[in-house]
Parts: sequence; structure tokens; C-alpha cells
Amino acid sequence: MRRGLLLLSTVLLAFAVVPAATANRPMREVIPAPEDRVITGQCSFPVLGHIEGREIDTTFTDRAGNPVKLLGVFPGNTLTLTNLDTGRSITLGATGSFQLRAQPDGSGSAMVTGLGAWPEGNPITGEPGIWYQRGRVSATFDAEGNTTSLTSSGTLVNLCTQLAS
Repeated sequence: MRRGLLLLSTVLLAFAVVPAATANRPMREVIPAPEDRVITGQCSFPVLGHIEGREIDTTFTDRAGNPVKLLGVFPGNTLTLTNLDTGRSITLGATGSFQLRAQPDGSGSAMVTGLGAWPEGNPITGEPGIWYQRGRVSATFDAEGNTTSLTSSGTLVNLCTQLAS
């Protein structure tokens, strides 16, 4: 399984043992931007990642209160990456959304759409780098959390080259 989708599959597995019928009002949570993070091992230099904005998550549950779907959006977010060796920075849009869905048999799917970065390598190939997405990355998982399909539409660009110059 690709490292970039490991977190998505872990969350998806938490949803895995529930029926699909939704009867309760969804729960909405606004999450502030995470702390700045130094990204190492992806470019040939350390990179400081800074996000401006927030995440809004909506969790849908079945009649028993078990989560069956999670929708997240990043309205108006920006991402600033800084090469800590040279001070070179780039700021990019980071607006998009994600979906996690669980099926009654424990399988599920995940989809990330819009603009944003994969700081732990290319989500499709696993190639090192900080990859900027314009489009969609989708995956399906079996009941054990194994990736059964992985697709990308749009573009994935390694930002290490831009930060190096």
C-alpha cells in the first residue's frame, strides 16, 4: 500500500464494520490548520511546510451511530513550502476535498480532489518528493485494508525541483 494513502486506509478501516443506512444528523467539525512541519527525506534538502486555513469535516453515521462516510473540505487554504537551505519559498492553493466511504463488508474507498500536496511521496508510484496535485487521486480497499485499485486523473508535479532553484 502506498504511504500517502496509509492514513486514509486507517481511517477507512475504523468505519469498516457498519451498515450503509444513514439515519442520524451528520456531525460537523472545524479543524484549525496544523502546526508548521519540517519535511525531510523527500527532497535533497529540508522543507518547511506551512498551511493557512482550516479543514471542515462532516461525518455521517448509521442508525447505531457508527461512522459510514467522512467528507472533508479545505476552503480557501494555501500551502507555503520553504527550502530551509536556501530560503526559497513557493505558495500554492490547497483547496480541495476528500471522501472516505465504508461498505458493510469492511471494504471501502477514498478520494482526494482539488489542489494540494502529498508531502510523503507520490501517492501512485511511491517516488520520493513533495507532490502537488491538481485533479483526483482515488483508491479502493478490501476488508483487510489492502489497496485493490489506485488511480489518478489530472497532474502530480514534484515541487522539489521548483524549491531547489
